[in-house]
Amino acid sequence: MSSSTHPFDYLEALEQCASLYAAPIPAEQSDLSYWQGISFLLNKQQYVVQLGSVTEILLVPQTTPLPGVHGWVKGIANVRGRLIPIISLTDFLSNDDSLLNIETQRQAKPEASNRILVIEKKDMSVGLIVDEVQGMMQFSANTFSDEIPSSLPTSVHPYTRGSYQKDHHYVVFSIEGLMTSERFLKAASE
Repeated sequence: MSSSTHPFDYLEALEQCASLYAAPIPAEQSDLSYWQGISFLLNKQQYVVQLGSVTEILLVPQTTPLPGVHGWVKGIANVRGRLIPIISLTDFLSNDDSLLNIETQRQAKPEASNRILVIEKKDMSVGLIVDEVQGMMQFSANTFSDEIPSSLPTSVHPYTRGSYQKDHHYVVFSIEGLMTSERFLKAASE
C-alpha cells in the first residue's frame, strides 16, 4: 500500500478480491429433522431410548433386596436421598418370571460396564440396569423404519417402536410401553 492510497480504498479492493474467490452460499436445507436418543446395549443388541425419557445415567448402586418380588427386581437403592426400585431389564425381557430368594439377589454382582438408566414418569421413578451405555445418538428422521430386526426376541417386541439405521440398526426402546405394561407394574409375586 503506497502512502497516496487511502485505507478505505485498500479495504474496498480487498472486499472485491474476496468476493471474486468466495465459495457460494450453500442451499438451505429446511426439511431435515433429527431424533435424539441414548444408545445402550442389552444382550448384544443395540437400542436407543428417547433422550428426554432418561433423567440420569448412573453406575449400578448397592441395592437392598426386597422379599416377595420377581427375580428381575434387584432391590431398592438410595439415589441422592430417594429410594428407587432397581430392575434388571435383561431379566425382565427374558420372560422368566421366577422368583429369586434374597441370598441369590445379594450374590448377583453387576458387570463393570453395567449402568442404570433412571426413568421418571409421572409419580414413578425406576432404575433400569442395562449392559452398557454408549452415549447420545442423533438420527436423521428419514432413517426411521417401523421394522425391527428379525433377530430380536418376541418378548421384546411390545417394548419397541421401530428402528433407526446408522452404522447398523438401533432398535427404539419404548419407555412408555414398559412403564404402562401390566407385567412391569406387578413386580410383587402372586
